[in-house]
Amino acid sequence: MSVVDVPLRHPRTLIGAACWTTIKRFRPLLLLAVACAPLTLAAPAPTPAQKGFIVGTVRNEAGQPLAGATINADNLLVSNSNLSATTDAQGRYRIDVRVAPTTWRVTARLNLRYGEESVGAALHPRGSDEVPGRVGGVVDFVFRPKPVTSADPYGNLGKVMFERDVNDNDESFDWKKVQVVLKPVGRLADGTAGQARTLSPIRTGSGWLIPNVMYGTYAVTASLNGRPLELRRRTPDSDQPYRTTYTGGFLRDYSPTDLNMSLEVRLP
Repeated sequence: MSVVDVPLRHPRTLIGAACWTTIKRFRPLLLLAVACAPLTLAAPAPTPAQKGFIVGTVRNEAGQPLAGATINADNLLVSNSNLSATTDAQGRYRIDVRVAPTTWRVTARLNLRYGEESVGAALHPRGSDEVPGRVGGVVDFVFRPKPVTSADPYGNLGKVMFERDVNDNDESFDWKKVQVVLKPVGRLADGTAGQARTLSPIRTGSGWLIPNVMYGTYAVTASLNGRPLELRRRTPDSDQPYRTTYTGGFLRDYSPTDLNMSLEVRLP
């Protein structure tokens, strides 16, 4: 008998009636498991290099492209030779550096709209920020809070700054035991709804503050060892009433260049 003449057997006789019955019983579950298996989304493709150009993409932490970011290439040898570009709808940019063979340092900023204000936030390169001229290279950027260090405790976003009322002389007050709750009210400058956060102020050369707060309006409460504190907006004339919840945003009260939220606190 040739191979093609071998009679085909029913699957039940090949694997056994018991096994076949088991497969039939669990077949719907097997199909459901395959259908519901999670899909693995591919990471954003790396930006391809282009000889003689600095190219890259700007994204947020979720991997979404960001349009309108300003990219600057600073020639490290020739002064006043900066080149710039703006990212397109896909977050891409391209700068021609064939004009000079020296090294270029690349930086990026994203302008955030907050009310009628426009404030720039520094972006972070995913790798080296230096590129050789005429050769070119890829410098991708990501928009995220700048890590806070002892050398630079201010971050790259808004700061909520605190100062004690000059008439509050309670010796039990300890900044290290203060907790602050920031609850967003409406959309933030990055377009998200944000989320409530409980944070502790840190001590800096500019006083006690909370760095890296996305610009927006917040309902702010504070407590010392669980005891509610009273807050008010800090102004030159200090005529604002104290409340246990302060609702407000970021202003240029004490800095012409930075948007901050400056608050006074006291024990009731």
